[in-house]
Amino acid sequence: MKKSFSEKVWNFLKCDEKKLKNITMQLGVSDLVVRILLNRGFSDHSEIETFLGSKLKNTIPDPSLLLGMDDGIERVIKAISKNERIMVFGDYDVDGITSTCLIVKYLNLLGVNSSHYIPNRFTDGYGINMRLIEAAKRDGIKLLIILDSGVNSIEEIDFANKLGIDSIVIDHHPQLSVHLPKAVAVIDPNRTDQNEIKNAHIKSLCAAGVSLLFIIALQRELKRRDFFEVHQRQIPNLLDFADIVALGTLCDVMDMVGMNRAIVKHVLEKSSYSTGISSLMQLFNIRKISTSEDLSFFIGPAINAAGRVGNPNIALKLLLEESPEISQEIALQLIEFNKIRKNFEKELLDEATVTIERMDLARHNGICVYGDGWHKGVIGIIAGKIKDKYRKPTFVISFDKNGIGYGSARSMHGMHLGEFLEKAKMNGILLEGGGHALAGGFSISKNKIQEFSEFLNEQIKFDFVDSVDIDYSISSLTDLSQIWKELRILEPFGKKMEKPIFCINGTKIQSIRKNNTVSHITLYISRGFEKGAMRAMLFNVKNKRRIVQALEENVDKLLDVSGSINYNEQFGSSFIIEDIRLSD
Repeated sequence: MKKSFSEKVWNFLKCDEKKLKNITMQLGVSDLVVRILLNRGFSDHSEIETFLGSKLKNTIPDPSLLLGMDDGIERVIKAISKNERIMVFGDYDVDGITSTCLIVKYLNLLGVNSSHYIPNRFTDGYGINMRLIEAAKRDGIKLLIILDSGVNSIEEIDFANKLGIDSIVIDHHPQLSVHLPKAVAVIDPNRTDQNEIKNAHIKSLCAAGVSLLFIIALQRELKRRDFFEVHQRQIPNLLDFADIVALGTLCDVMDMVGMNRAIVKHVLEKSSYSTGISSLMQLFNIRKISTSEDLSFFIGPAINAAGRVGNPNIALKLLLEESPEISQEIALQLIEFNKIRKNFEKELLDEATVTIERMDLARHNGICVYGDGWHKGVIGIIAGKIKDKYRKPTFVISFDKNGIGYGSARSMHGMHLGEFLEKAKMNGILLEGGGHALAGGFSISKNKIQEFSEFLNEQIKFDFVDSVDIDYSISSLTDLSQIWKELRILEPFGKKMEKPIFCINGTKIQSIRKNNTVSHITLYISRGFEKGAMRAMLFNVKNKRRIVQALEENVDKLLDVSGSINYNEQFGSSFIIEDIRLSD
């Protein structure tokens, strides 16, 4: 089996050519677009037509179909009518911050007596806790709206109940216990008794998506009760919140299907944005959000940096701010946080990589690397980078001075991290643990680290073939901008609608240019007998030393290059290299 410079197998995807021809004729879209959709698992023309034509109006479900929704709405309206104090409790990642922004903005527009709180990951930890509930009681809070967490906070919500505080949970994480918390309402598409809703794909929603459904339902009921006429308030345009929802959706890496796809697609088609997002766009020289990467690669990390190395409430303040001048000042703070985050990340990644190589940890089925006092705000990013480099499930742990380790994990398809961490907790190895299929968090005592490493290598047993799935072969003479125009109908790209991978066969590398920091390399690919060259980018070179070395050794040979097409307003189109191999 032929392997590439990075020892990956290239898999050229094939589809039913007869079906391809029929669907192309029926829908009047390009052969390339239909081929990619068939490669992604679409089966017929009606399914493809529905996908390409997805709009908000036919993908947003009736919110009342979510269990607990009507009870939650009734409780909020009761709080409004009695002028009870409401606290909106969020989370420190992008989804938690955007969810909080949605609910707080909407309550502010109603003139509701509310406050909000986003926990600090270093001092508060994840989710609601007893100390924060006691503080809410002292502040006279009668109703807690808990966002992006809470579905598994059984003891905490019992404690709130004893103090006379009602709770509404708006979450999207899996229900891990047999019983739900005894909140007034638990609105979570992934609670075990919630059925899927046709075309909406609610089980793929992030907390921001569920929060949008909540305010849709709240506004519908308030209109029915003539709230806006009685209180002489303008009815909010909920489409104004779409860019906030899209930001949370993309940064939480949700499936680009159903309602998620429709929301992000709507944002790509609009030209006005909320003040906070506009301020960050200006600093990144983004005039228009034209691809999903504009949000996930630029705006999202700046928002996330506040919770990783600073105060997440600063990011929330940016998204709530209406003044362009004040918003610009806050945006600059977030850019500085992001620079600090990158420095922490580089230092920690270097240290972790040295440890992995010295201890030969990459020989294990899963990699567990740890250190004292590592910055807890970036260990999740480091776990992801190590996983990408070694192509193995990775666990990164930072131990504090008391010998308690706080860990973050990233996995590959084939191993469910959340289930593994829950099992380790049930076996008494972890203090806490849980998460999604591909990402999770946990805590562990230092004296359990050897037992955890052994358990890890016993439990992680799956055959993983590192491969590149290629959709289509193109010539080095191909006009990338023309292909990008064809592909735009498939935007937004993301999970379950990954960017197409193309192969350029039998070409030569004209020149190799490294930048000063060697964080990426620019290649110029020969365009046959034509003048000029195709510009191609190879990112994360430090993780691809094998590719760089092989390039330099085979610079005069014919090469096949695989990758995706990228476009932005500043630089136009370019080719983002996934891998390189020798031509046959």
